[in-house]
Amino acid sequence: MTSNLLLSLNVVFPIFFMMSVGYLIRKLNMVDDHSLTIMNNLVFRVFMAILLFVNVSKMDIGALVDIQNLTLILLLYGVITSMVLFYFLIYRKTVSDINKVPVMIQGSYRANLILFGIPMATALYGENGAGIISIAIAGAIPLFNVLAILILEGYANKNASKKKLVMSILKNPLIISCFLGIMFVVLGIKIPNLLLKPLVSMGGVATPLAFIILGATLKFSSLIKNLKFIFVASFMKLIILPLVAITLGIKFGFVNEHLLAILGATGSPIAIASFIMVKEIGGDENLAAELIVSSSVLSIFTLFVWIFSLKTLGFL
Repeated sequence: MTSNLLLSLNVVFPIFFMMSVGYLIRKLNMVDDHSLTIMNNLVFRVFMAILLFVNVSKMDIGALVDIQNLTLILLLYGVITSMVLFYFLIYRKTVSDINKVPVMIQGSYRANLILFGIPMATALYGENGAGIISIAIAGAIPLFNVLAILILEGYANKNASKKKLVMSILKNPLIISCFLGIMFVVLGIKIPNLLLKPLVSMGGVATPLAFIILGATLKFSSLIKNLKFIFVASFMKLIILPLVAITLGIKFGFVNEHLLAILGATGSPIAIASFIMVKEIGGDENLAAELIVSSSVLSIFTLFVWIFSLKTLGFL
């Protein structure tokens, strides 16, 4: 049990440490909102896209058509879509402020999979773990965005441009990098070492810098006002959704890297992209930001418990 405790701590502590460094940097006034916005765009549009492209492109064609991997994607699609419908029915009846409904739904399903999933998989299973999580990412990111469009479209204000919302999805660097990586695998294109080495180095910047930026953006001053909504959405996102998905995953026989991919796709905190989309439709962007902050902090503890529990039970 002690070894499992230390292993779980080794997975989540680097995340906590890097976010703490970012929070400290902000407190020391080394960065401001403007510089953080620029840095976040750089990480999202360049470094993270490169990281995802490299991981996906290194897969072999067999991994894309492997029955277990395809079943994993179908399971994630089924669970997440079903839970989104459940959230819609619940929040539509219980949340009186219509601007909060799409924010609550997004906040209860949309995971920051690439930022949290790849470090966890690499820490536990090395390159093979990163490969499986990349397959999950390639499947989950389009689903997350399509569901977001369907949810947000019904709540968009009169001035919101649905065309702009759809175009922002099609131009999403992570979706483009997933598509390019899969094309490289299908066509059998190998990245030459001359190019691969700098790409790997650039992709390596993504995770630490993204966590530092995330830590620097944490603000706790306005959380009290929406505490009830934050608690409900975070509970659904970090506990209920992964509980349902992991239970079904175990029944389907998933263990180790595949079960960790399920945990990453469902138990990771709310994706930062959810704030951008809520802002575009004119929803409650303050609640969206607060959900990202709270779930990011809480996930350090919930992911630790999930990993420790699954490791102790012999599923990881």
